[in-house]
Amino acid sequence: MADLFRSLAGRVFYGWWIVVLGSLINGVGVGIIYHSFTVFFLPLKRDLGVSSAAISLLYGAARLEGGIEGPIVGHLIDRFGSRVLIMVGASLAGIGLILLSTVDDFLTFFLIYVFVVSLGSNAGFFHPVSTAVNRWFIRRRGMGFSIISASGSIGGMVMAPLLSYIILDFGWRNGVIFAGLILLIVALPSALPIKRSPEVMGLQPDGQPLSGNQTGESRPVFQEVIEINFTVRQALRTIQFWLLMVSISLRLMVTVALNAHFVPILVWKGMSEATSAYLVSLSALTSILASLLLGWMGDRWNKSLISSVCIVPTIVALLALIFSQETAGLYLLPIGFAITMGTAPLNWALIGDFFGRSSYATLRGIMGVGYGTATFLSPIYAGWVFDRTGSYTIVLLTFSIILLIAASLFAVLRRPSPP
Repeated sequence: MADLFRSLAGRVFYGWWIVVLGSLINGVGVGIIYHSFTVFFLPLKRDLGVSSAAISLLYGAARLEGGIEGPIVGHLIDRFGSRVLIMVGASLAGIGLILLSTVDDFLTFFLIYVFVVSLGSNAGFFHPVSTAVNRWFIRRRGMGFSIISASGSIGGMVMAPLLSYIILDFGWRNGVIFAGLILLIVALPSALPIKRSPEVMGLQPDGQPLSGNQTGESRPVFQEVIEINFTVRQALRTIQFWLLMVSISLRLMVTVALNAHFVPILVWKGMSEATSAYLVSLSALTSILASLLLGWMGDRWNKSLISSVCIVPTIVALLALIFSQETAGLYLLPIGFAITMGTAPLNWALIGDFFGRSSYATLRGIMGVGYGTATFLSPIYAGWVFDRTGSYTIVLLTFSIILLIAASLFAVLRRPSPP
């Protein structure tokens, strides 16, 4: 398979093959672990006999675990490359999902899900895939990130209703077995042809041409962009790093919780579980289009300002759920949520734009401590409030305020001065 991609690289810049392979990996990984968790929420709650807060704890603990391991995983990616981490992580996640089918109590489910499934998914999917794209692109970084982000939405659009069908007709245990097998079958072979960087193949980021000098050596020609790389220490000394970390953490605090509670929120508003699963697909489909459009825009205009503006539709949708009784208002949630989720690739691309390629994975891992903690708390908070009030009203109002703060911070972000 690696030879096939190598032979095609002469006609198509190999970086785009990295995007294709990363999209396959991200599509099944993020589509199953992230986008499709919500369809397991109520069946697990019923079968394991636990509260909404307990199921939310699974999702929140997985995000916290990802934040704690983030700096370590980032360092390992920068040192050993994305391929190694993808293969290890995908193996853990796939095997862990299959093991979940044998579990009969919540504590065992929690331990396997957090310390096997989420350990593997946090190490093996979006983090190493995004690092690979960041290494292969500079000028077209926004589009590269948007494509792999869209692949996760495509995975969610396909897997959420499919897993919902399997769960409702054959039980959640068959659902996790199916999900685990898909991860192993798709992710492991797709990781093999992924190369560490364009330089190892004698190429340059974005497919920039090489020009020979008089001594016969090849040197890169950068006509449209000059790359600036910060060390980890230099990046941590900038106010932009911490502002970006807080901005991303606040956005994820809300979007991760909404993703986990997406179906329960719609059921609370009177929609059936099956119909709610299709709205998950509607949201995924919309986010595909939003990601690609915003990625194209981000390569041309200010990524921070675009990220700020596109948070507003979710604020509107949340307020509509609180104050409107119209059924049509329910469709604002998947659409607004999708537009805000479409800014995710711009957020991750901003790390590369601000601080370069050399320490990207480590810096993103350090940021993971912030957003891992935030996304641990928010799903549990949402479940806890619902268990006590029988309503998501307070939750949605709180999330609207948090998103407004995030939008304000993105609006003032500017690129740091070169070190």
